[in-house]
Amino acid sequence: MYRVLIATDDVLMRKAFNIMISREEKFQVAYMVGTGEAAVKACKKSTVHLIFMDMQMTGINGIEASWLINQSSPETVIYLFTGPASNVLIKGMTKGTVKDVLEKPVSAKLIKKILDNYKTEHEDSVQNQLYELAEFVRNRNFNLFYSRLPYIIDEVYDMTGNDSARLIKIFNYIGQNLLDMRNIYDSKQSVMQEFPINEALISERKISELWLFRVVDYLFRQNSISRYPLLENIFIYIEKHIKEDITLNGIIENCAISQGYLSRIIREQFQLSVMEYIHMKKMHLAKGYFYFTDDSIAEVAFKLGYNESSYFSKVFKKHESMTVKQYRNEIRRN
Repeated sequence: MYRVLIATDDVLMRKAFNIMISREEKFQVAYMVGTGEAAVKACKKSTVHLIFMDMQMTGINGIEASWLINQSSPETVIYLFTGPASNVLIKGMTKGTVKDVLEKPVSAKLIKKILDNYKTEHEDSVQNQLYELAEFVRNRNFNLFYSRLPYIIDEVYDMTGNDSARLIKIFNYIGQNLLDMRNIYDSKQSVMQEFPINEALISERKISELWLFRVVDYLFRQNSISRYPLLENIFIYIEKHIKEDITLNGIIENCAISQGYLSRIIREQFQLSVMEYIHMKKMHLAKGYFYFTDDSIAEVAFKLGYNESSYFSKVFKKHESMTVKQYRNEIRRN
């Protein structure tokens, strides 16, 4: 059980928070106190996982109490709630000690969302998968990400028991945290807006794999563009012509970049060659065709710009560690 502390001198607010939190599975209200001093004392006495604390209380205020609690229990997650006028100012003053500052009145819907996110964040398996994906991005190793992706998806599904609602929450959590690594979005945007996911997209593991590939591929590209802005035109060209027979010469001629320089910076950012990256993106699309259509191998190869189906099959086996026939049989079996 996750132990929660409620700190406010407003008796009615304490009771309201107690009711909202007690309804949620895996959470128990361990303490309800009316002062900052009492909150600090309670955290020293026993473990508290999560705190909802009023900014204005008799004695030390919420900011001071948060600093003291953070010193002795840095793992405790703290949420402060305050009036709208001081929200932005307090966020700046509490950076590093408080998870977020909530504007009063705090709704039951928001509390439920916070508790759900806390549960998701503290599922060890989810943290392991998120950490592994984040390491691929930090180490700029797209090849390792590609090879590990099916196993990561399997681990997530095995952990949830194919519970669709929980799967959606976990994938949203993973995707949002990956994108937040770069602070790509402001507070009004989310992974759900940019990469929507629903029950249809998590109905099968192979479809979820296609979704997560898109998220991480986007992150790799954005990281690369931030380092080398000229790569934006390269990626736009690749996306536009991904279903054609893209050649390295075609890229350098249309994007005004030398072959040596392009090859060097792509290898630096992805740990693979330009053409290897393009083949992986094509294989990602090929898996979608095989999953959602009855197209033959030759038809899929032609749609993705491969003039010979035998060469396409060779590339598929290299990157997927199985033949196209084996992949299709696995889909049918599932």
